[in-house]
Amino acid sequence: MGPSAKSTPQEFGEALRKARSAAGVALESIAEHTKIQLRTLSALEAGNFARLPNRVFARMFLRQYLELLGRVPDEWLPAFESAWQSYEESRHLVPAQPPVPIRKRRVGPWVVGLGLVAIGVASVLLMEKKPHDGPAAVLTPTPPAVAAVPPSEPTPAPTQPPATPLPEPGVLTIRTGEAPCWVEIRIAGEKPMTRLLEAGSTWEVGAGGKGIELLLGDAGAATVEYMGEVRRPAGAPGAVVRFHIGGAPKPGAER
Repeated sequence: MGPSAKSTPQEFGEALRKARSAAGVALESIAEHTKIQLRTLSALEAGNFARLPNRVFARMFLRQYLELLGRVPDEWLPAFESAWQSYEESRHLVPAQPPVPIRKRRVGPWVVGLGLVAIGVASVLLMEKKPHDGPAAVLTPTPPAVAAVPPSEPTPAPTQPPATPLPEPGVLTIRTGEAPCWVEIRIAGEKPMTRLLEAGSTWEVGAGGKGIELLLGDAGAATVEYMGEVRRPAGAPGAVVRFHIGGAPKPGAER
């Protein structure tokens, strides 16, 4: 049986930790089998939902976690939904702020300033009304022959279609369609990178032709392109998929 249907994030995470301890399974073992990062699993057990990607992927990770423990995920989902709702409500609570005291404005300096501006404007108007001394400037008329010649129009430059940018070699490109996708990228010899790609977004990573291990939270929502290889989509909708692309794959990795 799962925990109480009315749970806070911390109570729900503690119930998960006790279930794992009772099953005698180490958290590192779950991370190795599910390919979910250890810090993500630790945040789930601690009830620290702010460190999880979002509600959809947190539920997906929870299912894999419970299935590895031999638990029925549907018995835990009501408590998870209650805990997540509690987390959402706590994010929108804003502490009350004391009212800001209203300062009394001094009218005197404003009145003096407006009076000085009015005097300045009146002085400028009086100076413009005075006649200007000296001979008036004489304008030289334009010769009729010159005036009759219409100005030449510049020849428009020929328009050229914009060049289509070519994809750079060695750049991994991941695009999402109508749904988001949680992505983990492991380039050979480099630290892993993770990101939650919102729907209709693109993530480009320069990998220089190296082999790449990819983990997709929703393979049906993502298209992957690298070194001339295209996966559109990268897998079934809602499926968590891990595969190798580019370079020589590791032993046992999906190709």
